[in-house]
Amino acid sequence: MEQAELRYIAKIQVYAAPTPITITPEDLLTDQKRKIKDLQEQCERMTEDELMRDVHVEFQYDLCRRCQKTFITNPLAGQSSG
Repeated sequence: MEQAELRYIAKIQVYAAPTPITITPEDLLTDQKRKIKDLQEQCERMTEDELMRDVHVEFQYDLCRRCQKTFITNPLAGQSSG
């Protein structure tokens, strides 16, 4: 890319969407300590990177004019479907 060429920065943030907490009567009757322990054990089997990717990931791309036009038209082109 030439120094004087117009360029663009594209930033993408992917993060866990907040969900409202709903407590049901059944929730009050279940063993919450056991659920917390199970979750803790699950987290211990994951790497720090895996845990962080479940919460927040950020990407930044430096685009030339041609790539910017392509990106704007279809931001997910070439990406694997989840």
